[in-house]
Amino acid sequence: MDENINFRMLFFTGVMTAIVGALLGLVVAHIAERESRQKTAIIVGSTLGFAIGVGYEAMQQNREQE
Repeated sequence: MDENINFRMLFFTGVMTAIVGALLGLVVAHIAERESRQKTAIIVGSTLGFAIGVGYEAMQQNREQE
């Protein structure tokens, strides 16, 4: 890892996309009409959102450094 990576921005982006992912998981659980899988959908959505957000922001920061 390079010294110039802004970890605060990575974390913030990850949290914001995790919130969006959790909301999408909630919508999917509501559409599927399965209350038993609501927690699972929210957890999976937020985890994927965090991973995608951090990955995207890391690529953006890497592109800016080049």
